[in-house]
Amino acid sequence: MISPQWRLNLAALFFFMLIQVVVPLIPRYALVIGASPFMIGLAVSSISITAIFFRPLFGVLSDRRSRSRLMMMGLIFGSIAYAILFLSRDIYTIMVARLIEGFAVASFVPSSMASAVDHAPEGKIGEALGWRAMMTGIGFTVGPSLGGFLSEIFGYVVTFGITSVLLLMVIPLVVFKGAERHPPTTGISFKGFRERHFLLALISMIIYAMAWMGLLTFLSAYLKLLGYGDLEIGLFVSIQALSSLALRVLAGRASDRYPETMTFVGLLIISVSFIAVYMIQVPPYLYVASVIFGLGVGIFLPGSQTLALARSPPSNRGFLASVYLMGFDVGNLSGPVILGIVVQVTGLYQNAFMIAPILTLVAALVVLIPVKLAKRNKT
Repeated sequence: MISPQWRLNLAALFFFMLIQVVVPLIPRYALVIGASPFMIGLAVSSISITAIFFRPLFGVLSDRRSRSRLMMMGLIFGSIAYAILFLSRDIYTIMVARLIEGFAVASFVPSSMASAVDHAPEGKIGEALGWRAMMTGIGFTVGPSLGGFLSEIFGYVVTFGITSVLLLMVIPLVVFKGAERHPPTTGISFKGFRERHFLLALISMIIYAMAWMGLLTFLSAYLKLLGYGDLEIGLFVSIQALSSLALRVLAGRASDRYPETMTFVGLLIISVSFIAVYMIQVPPYLYVASVIFGLGVGIFLPGSQTLALARSPPSNRGFLASVYLMGFDVGNLSGPVILGIVVQVTGLYQNAFMIAPILTLVAALVVLIPVKLAKRNKT
């Protein structure tokens, strides 16, 4: 019998892995059916529209109704999205599928994270979130390669259909017998939203996502201008994903006692890696920065998630998880735009590489300074 905690971990692994099977293939499929670059970009980013706006709603429903049902609904939405992709023959149908995929992410992810905290042993929330982060990291690492393998054998359309079916097969992992581990609420509660630890985690997540997505966007473009192919930027992303797995569980255990410290240390290491990107910029030495970045992410994510949710009241844990995850969406959307303006105005990609570590250093200080002030006030 698999414990509820590990059923949730496996569900998270398969959900993120199957999403990553499809996501890298969508731009290529859109190109094959004749979509313009602008429409391809619009289709790819449209997932964030529904994800951002519906995360809080699904988070509230998770607290008021059932986390299990919300996770099940996320899997069903994902399956429907990929079934539509299977049937799609134009860019507008792809956009509809991406919008529905946003519903899937908004429904599954906050409820999954909140449920992981609900089922964590007493005093081991950070460790539980560390294991969950490990599973999601494996999913992000394996998914794109699996997608490439399946598409080489079956083609894009059949791969979409296979993924749609596989998502439905994950549903038994999120169906629990008996009562939920959290008491359902009858209204929207904002308890915990204004607590220092949650706000620090939210702000640090927004700034981290801004820096990372902005840097990745223009590092990819810069390497293209220098004549490097898709392999080099793909290796940069894959190496950091693998490297990030090394410390996630250990960082999660440490986060049970020192969530602010782990969040700060993770951001500090990420800043060092971004400084290395600014100084190196090109392969093969660029991959050293990728390893350092992955180690920082492996510390930052469990620390930040524990900081946000370890002390959250069960009655609105789903809502808080959804708002915390919205920080990642906001950063993903704003980072490339802000750094893009910098590159456009100055004409130098290097300026984007310079701003990224400044942002993460600011985020690290945002976490550290209130902790230091609180300790000083106690003494």
